[in-house]
Amino acid sequence: MVGRPESSLQQLSFQNLLPTGGQLFYENQFIPTLLLRGSLAEIAFDLKRADGSHIPVLLNARMDDTDSSEDQILIAMFAVEQRHRYERELIRARKEFEQMAEVVRRSSDAILRLTADGTIQSWNAGAQQIFGLPSETAIGKSLSSLLLTAHVESLSSAMAKLKGGQEAFIEARGRAASGNEIDLSVSMTPHMEAPGILVAFSAIIRDITNRKQSERALLQNEKLASVGRLASSIAHEINNPLEAVTNLLYLLELRVADEETTSLVTKAQRELDRVAHIATHTLRFHKQSSDRTEVDLHSVAGSVLALYQVRFENSGITVINDSANVSPFLCFEGELRQILFNLVSNAFDSMRAGGRLILRCRDIVLHPSHRRGIRITVADTGSGMNREILRQVFEPFFSTKGIGGTGLGMWITKDLVKKNGGTICIRSCDRPGRSGTTVVMVFPNEPQ
Repeated sequence: MVGRPESSLQQLSFQNLLPTGGQLFYENQFIPTLLLRGSLAEIAFDLKRADGSHIPVLLNARMDDTDSSEDQILIAMFAVEQRHRYERELIRARKEFEQMAEVVRRSSDAILRLTADGTIQSWNAGAQQIFGLPSETAIGKSLSSLLLTAHVESLSSAMAKLKGGQEAFIEARGRAASGNEIDLSVSMTPHMEAPGILVAFSAIIRDITNRKQSERALLQNEKLASVGRLASSIAHEINNPLEAVTNLLYLLELRVADEETTSLVTKAQRELDRVAHIATHTLRFHKQSSDRTEVDLHSVAGSVLALYQVRFENSGITVINDSANVSPFLCFEGELRQILFNLVSNAFDSMRAGGRLILRCRDIVLHPSHRRGIRITVADTGSGMNREILRQVFEPFFSTKGIGGTGLGMWITKDLVKKNGGTICIRSCDRPGRSGTTVVMVFPNEPQ
């Protein structure tokens, strides 16, 4: 142990093999206790080697009870260097495990341990934050219960890969305890035992709802940019033939003499004006005046309703323009026309079998600012909308008109209302006999 020859050891006292601290402990603690008890077991000492290094040992000692003229101590020692190394490694491993457990516990991601059939065995704070479930509720549930039914099949395919010893990754939608749907990314790692049997797996689940929303917004913006380029191109190409037809109708009007032909030319001019209006105002991708102007609401409302007059008559729709005796409205006139056009168009589409359309304008006082304002109401007795449609009605590219709808009308309408400092609210009912939709817009009517 100490690297010394036996002859040199026989000439040394035991204390000479101990460092200074060990010598003090031997004389002041070890010997008095041994004399008192008669024996001691597994007392830790360091011995000095011949090269000056130390070796840890455990020492067992007892008083020799054989007949002798002086007290003797019998000592047995064994080196514990390997044991100390193992203990240090065990302490290090335990510390690392505790640090890793703390990382898992505090992670914002859900980090789960599951059985081979997908039963949850552990549930960290991140999982509780994402799904809103405490651990005592979640443990024992299946992983599939956290996902929407439509995504369970993709989880089954992923678990089939796990059984083959492969890692798996899926993106799915889940539902939190609050009922809200959330977008999730799920990474799964198998834990195998010989001969290639899946005994458990771990899953890291991340809430990617914000990322998905950003991706969808980016896609919608790209769609809108494409629509804008297309609309500009169409408007440019249509303008020239529209002007040509307008001029031809003007020349034709000068040359006809009978009233019937003149009436037909007048109707053609009116329909051509409607085509020009639709081309200019439907998608809002046109230049507007940079200044607000005072607008006669009754006149604007009348001109918008006039564009649909023939179709209203053919569909048996009664129209009430209740917008007289209202103050001039300070706004962007082109944008106001487009707002009313979009709402009247939607009302007409919901009443193809007849009904009643009311366009009403009123002076109001805004609360709590007490500023002057305008309330514009567009109400119809059409087919109405259910709650799900009403929830999505202002989203771009959402349409209930099939291939004939762009899904931009109400999105643009809300944007234009906001641009003019107003708010918009929609109430609708689709119950037979009580169906209909009411759109209420409130605007300030004072210089900003």
